[in-house]
Amino acid sequence: MEKNKLNYITYLVIFCVILSFVGCFFLGTYFGEKETVTKTEEKNPDEEIFKSAKIEEYSIYTLTALYNFTQSSQRDFNEYLTNLSNSQKLYVAGLVNYLDEDNKYNNKSFDTLKENLISVFGSDLGVQPEDYYMMPTDEEPLFKYNKDTNEYVYNENTIGTDVLTDFQNAYVYNFKLASEEKIDDNYVITYYGLFAFQNEIGPTSATNLTNISRLLNYDSDYDGLSDKEYFENAFKNNKDDFFKLIYTYKLVDNKLILVDFKQA
Repeated sequence: MEKNKLNYITYLVIFCVILSFVGCFFLGTYFGEKETVTKTEEKNPDEEIFKSAKIEEYSIYTLTALYNFTQSSQRDFNEYLTNLSNSQKLYVAGLVNYLDEDNKYNNKSFDTLKENLISVFGSDLGVQPEDYYMMPTDEEPLFKYNKDTNEYVYNENTIGTDVLTDFQNAYVYNFKLASEEKIDDNYVITYYGLFAFQNEIGPTSATNLTNISRLLNYDSDYDGLSDKEYFENAFKNNKDDFFKLIYTYKLVDNKLILVDFKQA
């Protein structure tokens, strides 16, 4: 009898332990799910919107216009873009794609060029289907506009060149994301970066004009570092050696449109 009673108590204890374990398991699962839901709810609702800016996909032509704006006397970004010469607008749109050596003189659709501008600025900037001149003083255009095909055709009477159309030969170089914040109705994205100066007969140099200078994509192992490693080391030493490049956007049709840019 005593033995049966002992067995009963033993089974009861084991059952209680199992029951407690199962209870704890379901409670843990419940609160875990609740915590996950809470974390999801706390996720920044504008995170996907910020991604639509696609700054990392900006062409060198867009970045060239941004650099030249920082060096100009104008302070109104939209006015600056609107007042660019027609050839400058065509350049920013990507007409002279000198990064693609095999195709840089191929025909380009005017509609495609307009869409390139609209995708970034939300406007075609009033660009017109006119011949493209490298410099305002040139007698012959580098590209002639063919109104029958709505395309730009390379002018065989000119010598191919990479010279920009009276832009300074430089662009902004985005290195590392600094911050993303919504201020009133604006979406503001800040990057740490440098200025990149292009050399027509040599490599491009990214610099802060003082103590940072790097030849980009240069085939050399003189310091044993890649470009990324060099900039990472410089950033660790003093991130304030990098410029702060501030992009300001408005949300239009669920897409961010660049409305202002400045160097802090």
